[in-house]
Amino acid sequence: MSSYNDQRSSTLSKIFVLLIVVMLVSGAYTFYNAKGFSYLSNDPAACNNCHIMNDVYDDYLAGPHSQKIAGKERATCGDCHLPHSFISKWIAKAESGVGHAYAFTFKLDSLPVNLSANDKSKRIVQDNCINCHIDYAGNAVNPTTHADGKTQSLSCVSCHAGVGHRRGF
Repeated sequence: MSSYNDQRSSTLSKIFVLLIVVMLVSGAYTFYNAKGFSYLSNDPAACNNCHIMNDVYDDYLAGPHSQKIAGKERATCGDCHLPHSFISKWIAKAESGVGHAYAFTFKLDSLPVNLSANDKSKRIVQDNCINCHIDYAGNAVNPTTHADGKTQSLSCVSCHAGVGHRRGF
């Protein structure tokens, strides 16, 4: 009986190892074909890896933030859409990447024509607008929070909706 259990355990181990290898190879193949390493950069072109972002990327290229000064964009997608602190930035990139990978793998039928910012992304964009343009935006927007936790401030994109791109906010 022990020999039978040993054989069965050995077979199950081999199947488990095979499944792990298949998952790793599939993951590596997908990561490579999805240009996964490009997402580790701050290059705006990485945001255009998916066809769903073509219109947004074209808007960005036509806008003021993509204009280059000394060979560098005034602001990249990450400068606006990601927190600037190191740990928060990489957490946000990971959350976004996992969410996008899930949607592009399992929800192809319901993908929107253009992605829209969620509430968290809208707060990040607002904070980044203020951080970069505090000299004059601080007075216009008045980014203060009251004792009850509510803010009476304006959203920068309520007036400047097409600055980064016209779609999806």
